[in-house]
Amino acid sequence: MKPVNKLLESEVFSLIREKNRSIYGYQKLWSNKAPSKLTPLSHVGGIQDDILTIYVENSGIASKLKFIESTLLKDLNEGIQKEIPFANPIKSLKIKLVIKNSKVTPPRSKSFPAQAKFALENLLNNLEDSPLRHRLIRLIKHHTNAD
Repeated sequence: MKPVNKLLESEVFSLIREKNRSIYGYQKLWSNKAPSKLTPLSHVGGIQDDILTIYVENSGIASKLKFIESTLLKDLNEGIQKEIPFANPIKSLKIKLVIKNSKVTPPRSKSFPAQAKFALENLLNNLEDSPLRHRLIRLIKHHTNAD
């Protein structure tokens, strides 16, 4: 238990806690001051050099936020004076687009339909020995193993 307590009391961990509290405070402020339709689609990423980073889900939201950035800055800075008195005023917003992972599509089956396989085997029986016939044999063999 002592190593865990030592870790929790370390300087690095206290910096992480402080950063987390800061982001939570700015997120709370963002939720109160940003337009209600845009808040669920965006979140605060942090603040560095008095520039607040906002992550958004699509470019439409990003452009709306850029359009109302000046009024948002004014509202956020008023809120900072009330809710986070130790913080400096925000100079600007940095809006970043976060691309969500798309659904993973399963790979297409490599096997032929039974009818196509039967037609290729008939063609194979009618061909004489040639490079085409050898390629056709390999093709049929490859696609029958995928079943």
